Amino acid sequence: MNEEQLKAKFPNNTLREKHPFYMGDAIYDIPGCLTACLQPELLTAMRDAMKNIQPEHIFTVGCGTSYNACQAVAYTLQTMLNIPARAYDAHDFYVDIPPHVNEKALVISISQSGQTLIASQAQQKACDLGAFTVGLSGSAQSRLAQTADYAVTDPYLIEIPFGKTRSYLSSILQGMLVGVFTAPKATQDTFIEQANEMLAALRNAMPLWEKEAKELAEKWGDLTVHYILTGFGVQKANADEVGLKIIEVIGESATSYGLEEFTHGPNAAFREDMGIFLLQTDQRTLDKATRISEGIEMSRTPLVIFTNQPQAAWAASAHIISLPDTANMQQFGVFPAATAAQFLMYYLAIAKGMNPDINGHDFRPHLGDVYEYFFPAGTH
Repeated sequence: MNEEQLKAKFPNNTLREKHPFYMGDAIYDIPGCLTACLQPELLTAMRDAMKNIQPEHIFTVGCGTSYNACQAVAYTLQTMLNIPARAYDAHDFYVDIPPHVNEKALVISISQSGQTLIASQAQQKACDLGAFTVGLSGSAQSRLAQTADYAVTDPYLIEIPFGKTRSYLSSILQGMLVGVFTAPKATQDTFIEQANEMLAALRNAMPLWEKEAKELAEKWGDLTVHYILTGFGVQKANADEVGLKIIEVIGESATSYGLEEFTHGPNAAFREDMGIFLLQTDQRTLDKATRISEGIEMSRTPLVIFTNQPQAAWAASAHIISLPDTANMQQFGVFPAATAAQFLMYYLAIAKGMNPDINGHDFRPHLGDVYEYFFPAGTH
């Protein structure tokens, strides 16, 4: 992709060449955007739209970053509402429609652009089968929004650079809210109260996370060239998402695993030029996570741990990034952990001499042809 095409992606055709890059702006926008998602007028509109929906099954549908958001939404709704909820890749959902997609189902589709063709096709198929469909996107005029039974628009609209950081978390919060508003009002009120508590703590912690990310990135910049990420529940979604962004932005290999699967084979690849991200905010998995950290230490592989339990028995050599210990971190831990990890990924790209606004198919021009082949204009 040539420079003029690249610049056309950014406001005023301006490609930033130093910090803060656009991606930095997107990270700093996270607290404001999530707060905007919780504004009373938006919550009232969502309550009104969902008040008569009583699903027996919930399906969340998306691709890439949106699919990772779907994982966090589905996990949270299943655990909070005590009804089956499952995340599906949009192509898988469309081609091999799962059982129970019917008039008693709620299908939440996510696409930041709202133009992802396969997500729109999956949503239409769910609609044809009688499900109530909700389309989450950054544009009220998008294909996904226009064809959903109920459209929800990101209050900060489409992210620049496209869909890397902030919109991942706003999609998660809006998806959670859609499902929670099918529950009794007491559940709704508790959720909103806990969300606001988490947001206040997240906002206060961001300066420290940024400082720690800079310091760790300086150490890892010339050291790490491969990455493994692991977490349980909502943190598995974060592991998948941050790993995907490492691949896209830094262009180095990254693989994510659930916490148990992390112990079943990946240790054969541990090496001193690998960075491991361990994300832990669920008290039930704390003992397993601390034990995993001790095993990683034995291999001398660099390890960073994002946790709301910094005083636990973590390996002495691990770099600990503390997360706030607010209510219901089993679900709400997705937001601070992702933000802290995004700071690290952002500064790691800078430490490696890269522009984090540019994806691999931009800085490796021959890959731009592959991207354009996979996604013709208007399909992503």
